[in-house]
Amino acid sequence: MTVCRSPALLFVFVALALSGCRMGVPIHVWQAPEIESTVGKDLVVAEIAGPKAITKPLQEKLVATAPKDSGRAMKITRAGDLKAHQTIRLVSATSEEPSDIATMSAAKQAEYDYVLRGEVLADRRPESIKAGDKRLTLSWRLTELGDDQSTGGQPILIDRESAIERYPDLAFVADEDELLITAAARDTFRLLAPSIQRDEIALAIPYAMPGSRAVRAGNIAALNGRWGEAQQIWSEVVDKHPTQIAALHNLALAAAAAQDFTTAKTLARKAVRRQPTLRNKKTLVWIELTQREYHRAFGLPDPPEGWFVTQ
Repeated sequence: MTVCRSPALLFVFVALALSGCRMGVPIHVWQAPEIESTVGKDLVVAEIAGPKAITKPLQEKLVATAPKDSGRAMKITRAGDLKAHQTIRLVSATSEEPSDIATMSAAKQAEYDYVLRGEVLADRRPESIKAGDKRLTLSWRLTELGDDQSTGGQPILIDRESAIERYPDLAFVADEDELLITAAARDTFRLLAPSIQRDEIALAIPYAMPGSRAVRAGNIAALNGRWGEAQQIWSEVVDKHPTQIAALHNLALAAAAAQDFTTAKTLARKAVRRQPTLRNKKTLVWIELTQREYHRAFGLPDPPEGWFVTQ
């Protein structure tokens, strides 16, 4: 049997053993509102322009499903339910619908904070294409009712495939209009409140080093969403095998998954000091950027430890 004694190959083997490979794993992180945070505020949803078969249930869905959890709660009222509704009717653009100006005036009188105006945009694709690919396109505009009005807008486009990808539970909704309307309401709240988005991170996969098999077992747990179990496994490996940098790296990501960013950065910086590879440096940057987005989403002050790598 021929044994390869090439120093170059030996160096490659040692490098792989130390750094390992990478494994993409999904993780859910918080992102800031895409237009402006209306958390803790009172909003009026104006009459949405477009086909009534879509706009009426969409407006009702927005009111019924407004976020109520801590850090995201807001109050939403239909324009037609304002106490000043009769006043709105006097200056309506038509006999059936209040004008935007009238809605904003009545909302301001009632001391609401914002008016959300929307329009369902026409699908101008050929009928042959629309028949097999139904979609819903919306244009939203948010207006603040303070002394200095600030307005922001954002389009939303929803089709069945993208809706189910973001919200897997909608795969069980048989009615396509209901699916699109529900997804549109959820996407609308992403414009106004912190929301969770799916990201992907790279876990280290070590080989040949002590504790490598256990680290890989933790990776499988994380891949299946069992981050608590993975964190426990990696923590035990780090305690038993301090030279197992892959476990330290992955443990930092587990802390970030739990929104414990202070611990995550401490572990990630330790991994960089012990093994300043590009992977470890990128992970430290990702953790701090994710922490910044978390603080921005919820309006939090800078962390006590400050920012290390993102200024």
